[in-house]
Amino acid sequence: MIRGTDFILNPDKLEEQFQLVEVSEWIDYNTKEKLGFYYTVLFPKLKFEKIKVGVKNANQLVSNEELEQRGQVTVSFEGLHTWASLYNGRLSVKAEAANIRKAGTK
Repeated sequence: MIRGTDFILNPDKLEEQFQLVEVSEWIDYNTKEKLGFYYTVLFPKLKFEKIKVGVKNANQLVSNEELEQRGQVTVSFEGLHTWASLYNGRLSVKAEAANIRKAGTK
């Protein structure tokens, strides 16, 4: 049997900076508790694959309205961890990070 954890994303495929395309709330389906936000970013080295990165914190870095106005927001993550997940026979990449910031800020 193949499990999602059998697939490892090569660290060389990860960027330092990512193109942010969407922000959504991260809600625990069981408890309905708000955990933080999902930041959907593009991975240029993975043929611009979109990946949702969960960040557990209370402050939203950027709103979707700001994204629409600015058109382009580049972000970086602290403690980015990625893994594969198998759901309904479909393999996808899951990701979480300790923190997110706009590129070029400390």
